[in-house]
Amino acid sequence: MAVSGGEKNPIGLAVVGCGRVGRIRARCAREYPGTEWLGLCDIDEKKGRAMAGEFDADFFTTDFAELIKRPEVNAVIIATDEEWHAKPLWEAIAQGHRILVEKPLATSVAESARIVESAEAADVELLVGYTQRFRRRWLTAREHVQSGVLGEVTSATTRALLNRQVGITRLSKNEDRSTLTPMVISGTHALDVMLFVMGPEKQPVEVVSRSISRVMTGIGTQDATFSIFTFDDGTIWSMECNWGMPTIWPASTYGVTISVVGTEGALTIDDTHADFIMASENPLASHRGEERHVHLLESYPAGDMSKGQFWGPMRDESIAWLSHLYTGVDMPHATGAEGHRNLMLCMACDLSAKRKEVVKLPIDAEELEAGLKAKS
Repeated sequence: MAVSGGEKNPIGLAVVGCGRVGRIRARCAREYPGTEWLGLCDIDEKKGRAMAGEFDADFFTTDFAELIKRPEVNAVIIATDEEWHAKPLWEAIAQGHRILVEKPLATSVAESARIVESAEAADVELLVGYTQRFRRRWLTAREHVQSGVLGEVTSATTRALLNRQVGITRLSKNEDRSTLTPMVISGTHALDVMLFVMGPEKQPVEVVSRSISRVMTGIGTQDATFSIFTFDDGTIWSMECNWGMPTIWPASTYGVTISVVGTEGALTIDDTHADFIMASENPLASHRGEERHVHLLESYPAGDMSKGQFWGPMRDESIAWLSHLYTGVDMPHATGAEGHRNLMLCMACDLSAKRKEVVKLPIDAEELEAGLKAKS
């Protein structure tokens, strides 16, 4: 699917979903010189038409199929809420378009597997939005770890602490919250980063997890999940994903700390944003609407606005994808297969926590989904 060197492939882009992420990506697309046509879709016609006017879109509709089937379209961004990813994905695959979709591919792991299989069979390039891959620190960490400077990696840790408002906001619009857990919605980013840093050679062969639910019980999910993965070479990895931080916690979204230990060295990264603190007597509106007087700036993973322009990892990721479409240059985006792998591993953690037993990996998608749906 890559464009040959020097050849340009003008972009006709369909953006399905005009929420926060769709707005960021559409803004980047409008600014990118290779985007020759831009169409938008959202079920909220008033919001969508307003955004179409703001970004001088060429077309707007409330019907994603109508947009994706337009003759001008050759690439699709899917930025809807999680439970609405699959339907436009199927349509985009059927039309043979190149796709960038927010994670997860589907809220059903079995459907996620079918989507990846269908995209591969149709030779459709399917990439998944894992924005943290485009931050300098993770790219640098990957470069050093995979160059062998630490020797043989033997153990790793990941700790992700999230403001509980993340879970409240993300789940409030979903009637079925059974699979929208801290791991599936948020832990997947930290999981992807660690696997990105360690490299594809290491394959997990089992996971054991435990969860607890107290403050998030009212919205039908867990506060936290702790997991230990074992890899085929004996490497062990401890991972914590915690939605239990109070809404007044000053991080807009989350903070992460990791360590990677090898036979010849070690690497630690503090990504908690505690080095950039702002406090004010005036309440500060966050990205999710609640007010705080103290903020850990740069803790919104996508980036921030400055002088009417958006800057940050999601801009870098979006521009990199557009450059990939336009010129064929290779970029470190997560593939559809990697996105599905991440969903499988996150749900395997949830299954292990539910059963209170080790889950062997890999596990069949249908078996995994049945286990999660089974009554305790």
